Amino acid sequence: MKPLCEYVSSEILPGVRALIAKKMVEDHGITQSKAADLLDTSQPAISHYKRNMRGRKFSSFREHPELLEMINSIAKRIMNGEVSPRQTGLEFCSICRYMQKRGLIPVGEGAGQNGDI
Repeated sequence: MKPLCEYVSSEILPGVRALIAKKMVEDHGITQSKAADLLDTSQPAISHYKRNMRGRKFSSFREHPELLEMINSIAKRIMNGEVSPRQTGLEFCSICRYMQKRGLIPVGEGAGQNGDI
């Protein structure tokens, strides 16, 4: 079994970053380089997010409006300077915790103790 955070970082985080990056570039009109700086990632990663080459597994986000609202709020707070690049990880953790509470992340036996899925 994968540790929970490993699963999230490979399966969920790319989708979250993709949606936030698209929102920042398309809705707020910033460059991919600026979005990369704000998300503490690379410009090529932002380009991949925009072209759906990375972070494609986010259908569950679209099925849950409350998750999209959280993602939109994070993007807005990043753009307003309320969330620094170093703080984005904590914001991603809040989405993960929300998904765990709602049963949106597959969790195996013993996950409460060791975080494996």
